[in-house]
Amino acid sequence: MKHKTCFLLLFLMISNSLSLFAQQSKLDTLSIISFNDFHGAFAKDEGLPGAGELVQMILNEKQKCANTIVVSAGDNFSGSYFSRITRGKPLPEMFKAVDLKLSAIGNHEFDWGLPFLKDSATLYTNYIGANITTNGSDIPNCLKPYQIINQKLKDGSILRIAFIGLTTTDTAHKTSPENVAGLEFIHPLGAACVQSLYKLKGEGVIDMIILVAHIGTDMADIDRIIEANAKALPFMDKVDAIITGHSHKVVLDKVNNVPIIQAGVNGLYIGKLMFQVRTNGNRRDISYIMGDTIRVNCKGNNEMTQLVDKYMNMYKFNKKLTISKDNLIHDRNVNKNSYTALGAYVTASYVDCFSISNSLSKAKIIIGVNHFGGIRANIAAGDVTNLRAGNVLPFGGDVAAYNFDGKRLKMLFNEGRINKNGYLQSSYLELNIDKSNNITRIYYTKDKQRVEITDNTQCVVVLDSYITTGGDGYSASLFTGNEIIPFNNLKKETTTAFINYLGGQKTISSKDAPTPCVKNENK
Repeated sequence: MKHKTCFLLLFLMISNSLSLFAQQSKLDTLSIISFNDFHGAFAKDEGLPGAGELVQMILNEKQKCANTIVVSAGDNFSGSYFSRITRGKPLPEMFKAVDLKLSAIGNHEFDWGLPFLKDSATLYTNYIGANITTNGSDIPNCLKPYQIINQKLKDGSILRIAFIGLTTTDTAHKTSPENVAGLEFIHPLGAACVQSLYKLKGEGVIDMIILVAHIGTDMADIDRIIEANAKALPFMDKVDAIITGHSHKVVLDKVNNVPIIQAGVNGLYIGKLMFQVRTNGNRRDISYIMGDTIRVNCKGNNEMTQLVDKYMNMYKFNKKLTISKDNLIHDRNVNKNSYTALGAYVTASYVDCFSISNSLSKAKIIIGVNHFGGIRANIAAGDVTNLRAGNVLPFGGDVAAYNFDGKRLKMLFNEGRINKNGYLQSSYLELNIDKSNNITRIYYTKDKQRVEITDNTQCVVVLDSYITTGGDGYSASLFTGNEIIPFNNLKKETTTAFINYLGGQKTISSKDAPTPCVKNENK
């Protein structure tokens, strides 16, 4: 009996202690919702959910957790024809609808120039970029290295989360040089460490540090983080999570026990990270519970859908241009080391634009080219509308023309076969290659002719002017001093040239496209 009494007393003591601990130790849950590389894909089209569905999906997820913070990993507005024509509308309304707290700055945030970023884009949300400096010193006024969110928990206490923004150092080569003049993109690891180890100390108690990085990740990469100068980010002290963008992949994993997430592209997915927050007196323990990449598939938000539809009607985005007999695929994840039918149609449109606009030229050989990454969308079988055609070339560059000889042309095409972003696209050509993948002969094949372009053959190259100043890593020296001024002063636009060209085609197809023919000399 005595032993039973002792056991009962011990049990009551333990129960009381656990009850007291449970009262002192309070549990809560935090949810971080993210999207990235939206690229202004507001319209629901060709498998893209559009802003209406994306907004509603985020709102649905927010209802599941009272403590939810929504962030973006950058490339928000530039990258769709809809967005360029509407000048980013309705991005402000979309951000407000989901209560977006902050965004990393992506390379395409600079596409419309630094003035737009300063005076317009930063009014929609708080952009953060710790590794962007001006002349190696001061952070631009429109950017902050980090932002602290004070999240009120259900017990009334405040959870302080520091979000540090980072962007790819490739940004200097991923947009027109004039758009980032005076800016430097420094080592992301060093910049993040400076903020987390030194600057944040002056902010008082920080419960969590989350990196929001427009730096590519990929489940196929052993380190998950693609870029060499960022691979050590998960090994930084006190980092609780990394939210990424830029590579357009769906990513969810842990490296060094740090969750890393990326939610695809164009609003097809949202990312979700869940954390348990345990508060015990003055001590707070935070642990990662789970993550998910959720496919956006729901009924669209009525208000947002109606707003998008208003712009669709206003700018006649659904006007039919032609019919595609099959799917024209141009995708860096599928065929970047190929000459594509869509690339052929794009470059043929430049040839057409030059031929119509430039009566001064007596050139018989006109060759259109375009860097692989400048062609941003596929064309599905069926009706091709203004919107679908515009999304192929959403950035709207200038069509430029240059006098070339065959030797210089061969150099350009050989650069285009080793470019990491994909083959330089063209049309109406036959390319002979050797066992080292070098082009040895080029033949012009338009209008049922087959003419060899020798080293001394004079021709005209017509293209999006982006690579003529070194964009995508191409040699600007190939174009220096060779401009055809009368044509270039006309400022023809690539997207308009392509839309006009398609409007003159009864149908298009992979079979009928003037895709370059490649012949291997060793076979």
